[in-house]
Amino acid sequence: MMHAFLLSFSLAIAALQPPPPDDAPALGFPVDCIVGQSCLIQKLFDHDPGPGRRDYRCGPLTTNGHDGIDIRLRTMADMRTGFAVVAAAPGTVLRTRDGEPDLSVDHRAGLDGKDAGNAVVIDHGGDWQTQYSHLRQGSIIVRPGQHIVGGERIALIGLSGNSEFPHLHFTVRHRGEAVDPFIGTAALPPCNVDVRVDGLWTAAAARLLGYKSAAVVTAGLASAVPPKAVADRDPPRGLEGREAPLILWVDAIDARTGDRQTFSIAGPNGQIVHDQQSIVDGGGLSWFAYSGKRAPAGGWVAGRYTGRYSLKRGDVVVAQIETSGSIK
Repeated sequence: MMHAFLLSFSLAIAALQPPPPDDAPALGFPVDCIVGQSCLIQKLFDHDPGPGRRDYRCGPLTTNGHDGIDIRLRTMADMRTGFAVVAAAPGTVLRTRDGEPDLSVDHRAGLDGKDAGNAVVIDHGGDWQTQYSHLRQGSIIVRPGQHIVGGERIALIGLSGNSEFPHLHFTVRHRGEAVDPFIGTAALPPCNVDVRVDGLWTAAAARLLGYKSAAVVTAGLASAVPPKAVADRDPPRGLEGREAPLILWVDAIDARTGDRQTFSIAGPNGQIVHDQQSIVDGGGLSWFAYSGKRAPAGGWVAGRYTGRYSLKRGDVVVAQIETSGSIK
């Protein structure tokens, strides 16, 4: 009876969610990438009116005052390969800015008000606009006044402006106010009810964008602990020899205090040469962690090594990854 009640309540809440306004654009996903594979959702829109943070599912996948969603690439190499930013809906280009370098904000003296870096703003009519920020320098191929269709390429993901890793900051505005594309103009659903919320997304985009509370961005095996900052570990250093340490490192999203993380490294014959578990203390929206050991007497056996990392919350594994490298 309790399950039936909760189901009925959820359906009732879903039915109460107002449809998007008639003049609201139906938004396609604004990057030509596969969520969870070639790109990830790093941050969502912040719904907390005070100094705290709360995403549309009452989780912490945002930062204070964040007015859009961040779609990030895994590595600097991915940025150089090039992932297209596309118009989320038909419209007219209002403004563009190019010429800002693809350089981490950690290595810039000042932004002179150009926090968005290279950017494009598109007008969709009915006082709706979308903005595409942190684009790659020299990649913008649209101009003000140009009419474009939904899905049309406008630029590439970059690292310009106030950015620490290559990503697109996607902002939706209605009458000049930022709007969460996952909610639109509807009220936030209750925190304790699992309600599907499509917001302004098209059905196809909504299917790609199910809420995920944690993820691993990337990982690697190395002989030294790499820098925490994405831009500072480019190019990444790998395994350096049989006498060097063996370290498994990970770059994750939303590790939380109390989560259990497991690091495991297997040698060429499948034998586990390193295994460590620990409880996350502090955690964070961006979480960098590592574990490893010194080479044994006589050095490591030459061959291919496999590292496995998992992040467990209660009884559920919320993120995991496998990576490998060779020792000669």
